[in-house]
Amino acid sequence: MKLIFFILLWLLFACAEPKENIRQDILSENEFVVVLKDIHLAEANFELQKNKGMDKAKNKLSNSYTSICQKYNISEEKFKESLNFYAQNPEILEKIYTDVLEQLTKDRSVLDQ
Repeated sequence: MKLIFFILLWLLFACAEPKENIRQDILSENEFVVVLKDIHLAEANFELQKNKGMDKAKNKLSNSYTSICQKYNISEEKFKESLNFYAQNPEILEKIYTDVLEQLTKDRSVLDQ
Protein backbone atom coordinates (compact mmCIF):
# COMPACT_ATOMS: atom_id res chain seq x y z
CA MET A 1 0.00 0.00 0.00
CA LYS A 2 2.81 2.40 0.88
CA LEU A 3 4.52 1.58 -2.38
CA ILE A 4 1.42 2.51 -4.38
CA PHE A 5 1.09 5.74 -2.39
CA PHE A 6 4.70 6.72 -3.11
CA ILE A 7 4.34 5.86 -6.79
CA LEU A 8 1.20 8.01 -7.07
CA LEU A 9 2.87 10.83 -5.15
CA TRP A 10 5.92 10.63 -7.40
CA LEU A 11 3.71 10.70 -10.52
CA LEU A 12 1.86 13.72 -9.19
CA PHE A 13 5.06 15.70 -8.73
CA ALA A 14 6.54 14.42 -11.99
CA CYS A 15 3.53 15.69 -13.94
CA ALA A 16 3.47 19.10 -12.28
CA GLU A 17 4.57 21.96 -14.50
CA PRO A 18 7.89 23.35 -13.29
CA LYS A 19 7.63 26.85 -11.88
CA GLU A 20 10.05 29.29 -13.49
CA ASN A 21 12.12 30.98 -10.82
CA ILE A 22 12.48 34.68 -11.45
CA ARG A 23 15.79 36.21 -10.45
CA GLN A 24 15.94 39.21 -8.14
CA ASP A 25 17.23 41.47 -10.93
CA ILE A 26 14.13 40.74 -13.02
CA LEU A 27 10.84 42.62 -12.72
CA SER A 28 7.95 40.47 -11.53
CA GLU A 29 5.25 39.66 -14.07
CA ASN A 30 2.87 42.21 -12.53
CA GLU A 31 5.52 44.93 -12.47
CA PHE A 32 6.49 44.17 -16.05
CA VAL A 33 2.85 44.42 -17.15
CA VAL A 34 2.42 47.96 -15.83
CA VAL A 35 5.79 49.10 -17.17
CA LEU A 36 5.07 47.66 -20.62
CA LYS A 37 1.65 49.27 -20.63
CA ASP A 38 3.17 52.70 -20.02
CA ILE A 39 5.91 52.09 -22.59
CA HIS A 40 3.40 51.11 -25.26
CA LEU A 41 1.29 54.17 -24.50
CA ALA A 42 4.41 56.35 -24.84
CA GLU A 43 5.29 54.69 -28.13
CA ALA A 44 1.73 55.13 -29.42
CA ASN A 45 1.98 58.81 -28.54
CA PHE A 46 5.27 58.96 -30.44
CA GLU A 47 3.60 57.48 -33.52
CA LEU A 48 0.90 60.15 -33.33
CA GLN A 49 3.36 63.00 -32.81
CA LYS A 50 6.12 62.10 -35.27
CA ASN A 51 4.38 63.79 -38.26
CA LYS A 52 4.57 67.08 -36.36
CA GLY A 53 8.34 66.82 -36.11
CA MET A 54 10.51 63.75 -35.77
CA ASP A 55 13.17 65.30 -33.52
CA LYS A 56 10.61 66.69 -31.10
CA ALA A 57 8.73 63.36 -31.03
CA LYS A 58 11.97 61.40 -30.41
CA ASN A 59 12.93 63.72 -27.55
CA LYS A 60 9.48 63.34 -26.01
CA LEU A 61 9.70 59.54 -26.32
CA SER A 62 13.13 59.53 -24.70
CA ASN A 63 11.79 61.70 -21.87
CA SER A 64 8.85 59.33 -21.51
CA TYR A 65 11.19 56.36 -21.13
CA THR A 66 13.12 58.22 -18.44
CA SER A 67 9.91 59.18 -16.64
CA ILE A 68 8.65 55.60 -16.72
CA CYS A 69 11.90 54.32 -15.22
CA GLN A 70 11.72 56.95 -12.50
CA LYS A 71 8.02 56.30 -11.84
CA TYR A 72 8.63 52.60 -11.21
CA ASN A 73 12.10 53.09 -9.72
CA ILE A 74 13.84 50.83 -12.22
CA SER A 75 16.95 51.21 -14.32
CA GLU A 76 17.14 50.81 -18.06
CA GLU A 77 19.39 47.80 -17.46
CA LYS A 78 16.81 46.14 -15.21
CA PHE A 79 14.13 46.67 -17.85
CA LYS A 80 16.37 45.23 -20.57
CA GLU A 81 17.30 42.23 -18.39
CA SER A 82 13.62 41.64 -17.68
CA LEU A 83 12.74 41.91 -21.36
CA ASN A 84 15.48 39.44 -22.28
CA PHE A 85 14.37 37.04 -19.55
CA TYR A 86 10.73 37.07 -20.60
CA ALA A 87 11.67 36.88 -24.30
CA GLN A 88 13.39 33.59 -23.49
CA ASN A 89 10.17 32.41 -21.81
CA PRO A 90 7.53 32.97 -24.50
CA GLU A 91 4.68 31.36 -22.52
CA ILE A 92 5.15 33.88 -19.73
CA LEU A 93 5.63 36.76 -22.17
CA GLU A 94 2.41 35.84 -23.95
CA LYS A 95 0.54 35.94 -20.64
CA ILE A 96 2.13 39.30 -19.82
CA TYR A 97 1.05 40.78 -23.15
CA THR A 98 -2.44 39.38 -22.67
CA ASP A 99 -2.57 41.24 -19.35
CA VAL A 100 -1.23 44.43 -20.97
CA LEU A 101 -3.90 44.22 -23.66
CA GLU A 102 -6.62 43.64 -21.05
CA GLN A 103 -5.49 46.69 -19.08
CA LEU A 104 -5.34 48.88 -22.18
CA THR A 105 -8.79 47.69 -23.25
CA LYS A 106 -10.14 48.38 -19.77
CA ASP A 107 -8.62 51.87 -19.77
CA ARG A 108 -10.08 52.57 -23.18
CA SER A 109 -13.57 51.51 -22.11
CA VAL A 110 -13.33 53.87 -19.14
CA LEU A 111 -12.30 56.72 -21.45
CA ASP A 112 -15.10 55.92 -23.90
CA GLN A 113 -17.74 56.38 -21.22
